Amino acid sequence: MGIKTATLREHEKILLNMLANNLFGAGREVNLNEDNLSAVWGEAYTQAVTLMAFHNFNSESFKGDKLSYIKKSLNQTLADNAKIDFEHVRICNMMKNAGVRCAILKGYASALYYPDPLMRSMGDVDFLVDTDDFEEAAKILEENGYITTGKSHDVHDVYFSKHGRCEMHFQPSGIPDGKAGVKVRKYLSGLLKDSVSVKTELGEITVPSVYHHGLIILLHMCHHLTGDGLGLRHLCDWAVFLNSIGEAEFLKLFEKTLRDIGLWEFAKVMTFICTEYLGLKGMNWAKDVDKKLADYVLIDIIIGGNFGQKNADRSHESLLVSSKNEKQISMFRQFFISANNIVYKNWKAARKYRFLLPFGWLFFGTRYIFRSLLGKRPKIRPKKVAENAAERMDIYSELKLFEIF
Repeated sequence: MGIKTATLREHEKILLNMLANNLFGAGREVNLNEDNLSAVWGEAYTQAVTLMAFHNFNSESFKGDKLSYIKKSLNQTLADNAKIDFEHVRICNMMKNAGVRCAILKGYASALYYPDPLMRSMGDVDFLVDTDDFEEAAKILEENGYITTGKSHDVHDVYFSKHGRCEMHFQPSGIPDGKAGVKVRKYLSGLLKDSVSVKTELGEITVPSVYHHGLIILLHMCHHLTGDGLGLRHLCDWAVFLNSIGEAEFLKLFEKTLRDIGLWEFAKVMTFICTEYLGLKGMNWAKDVDKKLADYVLIDIIIGGNFGQKNADRSHESLLVSSKNEKQISMFRQFFISANNIVYKNWKAARKYRFLLPFGWLFFGTRYIFRSLLGKRPKIRPKKVAENAAERMDIYSELKLFEIF
């Protein structure tokens, strides 16, 4: 069953209504019972929205091991959130005390837009530093017990400590190639300078301005939609952000920018989904979106789950799907671009000596197949992957991602 032939299932509708009620007091009917509780909870878990959906959970009509597990899981997620939230504060303080300017990307910065910041499930700490400060910031992390994985990613380095995982960025995720990328960088150029300090119950953190935060989460949504999977958590981030600033302020801040970088249609569709399914109000600028297209995108989000948790094929499909080009390119060409990026990521010498690329394709491709056979990586289903990728590209083409004129 493809995206265009799928429909929302009953437990998915219930979950969306629960989110609408808890985020915006939408007053939608929620027929949650013993028969569908497991399915709704499972969907909330794979979409990373358990606390958002079950924030006002009335447990009186439920009993048994199922209820006990849900309560225990919610309490554990709350505890994990508090720990990661404090780590945001800790890292900001470390950098501030050393005179290194930084700003939190997504994470706690997004949580601050929620009715209760602890509603938003956390994963790790993403923060941005200036490229000129990158080495100094790395030294600060290492002095405070962080250990690098040694692998360089496209836009960040990963560190671990006893406190958790963090990603130190030199630029936000999702910036496209070509002319659109040049424009995006121009609009993000004042990000660190315009960031502001915010006092929270756990301490002070530095977050991007309203304008830059909106761009960051929209770029991030686009990046994951066309990659492993977006998840309802990211959609909720967009919804509460829009609600916090209102329609007039949003148009004043973003319309020109989003039209200029080719994300206007994408923003409209995402906003329409938020109004139609999450109870967001007052966004008349997005009301003329094709509902069929919006439904396709929503189903695609739900099929993937948060970072593709529900569908192992998504990571393989992402090799064939591009969001970083101003013009649609073939899956065949995108596959080789993705293959090159995998080699560059794992074999730095190949960036300097391009003749090494074919050897990299052979080595890393063979290694993945071998690990897949051993069960250490998801199995590849070439036909299914190609079919799903083609359908996704057909849908995404209607979003006109990064198309500029």
